[in-house]
Amino acid sequence: MVTVYRDIAYGPGPRQIGDFFTVTTEVIRCPVLLIHGGGWDSLSKESLEPVARLLQTLRHPVFSINYRLLQHAPWPACGDDCLLAGSFMLSGGLASCGISQPGQIILCGASAGGHLAMMTGLCLPHDNVLRIISLAGPSRLYPTDDTSESAICTEGFLKRFFGRTTAEDDFCVKKASPLDIIQTMPPPLACIHSVNDQLVPLSHSEDAVRAWTRAGASASLHTFNGSGRQHGFWDSDDLQHRQLVPEVANHLRILFLQL
Repeated sequence: MVTVYRDIAYGPGPRQIGDFFTVTTEVIRCPVLLIHGGGWDSLSKESLEPVARLLQTLRHPVFSINYRLLQHAPWPACGDDCLLAGSFMLSGGLASCGISQPGQIILCGASAGGHLAMMTGLCLPHDNVLRIISLAGPSRLYPTDDTSESAICTEGFLKRFFGRTTAEDDFCVKKASPLDIIQTMPPPLACIHSVNDQLVPLSHSEDAVRAWTRAGASASLHTFNGSGRQHGFWDSDDLQHRQLVPEVANHLRILFLQL
């Protein structure tokens, strides 16, 4: 029987909780830290439950977390929470749920969660990260060829993200951008991205793959022809009943079966 342990605390704060999706087969694959999106200021762990359920079927235990949103605390609070959750997993924090101290974890996130997955994977000890998987994650917090619909191009984004005006503070913006904190041999990266995405344009994943490759790491980009002008991950906008579109589910299935 598959068990889900709800609202496990990985820290002292009310948003520092996660749901742990167990695997009961004899062969258990690498555990996953799953990070939801929502523009850093909305949604919750429940929004990625279809992803957690899919990874369960592939024998990956999943810790799907909440983190502090921007209205609770500005950056780096959400990044600190994800890093804390990763350290919690690696230090054996889920032992009571049947997962002893793992040597490695996988970081996986969608949209803003993809950005947080990349940042977390780059900040944890690299030997402890088997792979980072980003679904349309922003790889930078500054625009290049982004559309007007892009999250990072909206008016007041930097002030909301950092809690103050930082347009003149290029160092802060780059320090929060995965592209600009890569060091030699980061953990492997795989990006999944719709070619039609206007909210986080495909160039974010293309830039990330190029940067990872230049740093000597394995990196791959998996595109699909998503419908609509946003991410194209889901078959509907109904948060309670939506499912991954087959193209995204297949990309995830192939990537995770390789691990």
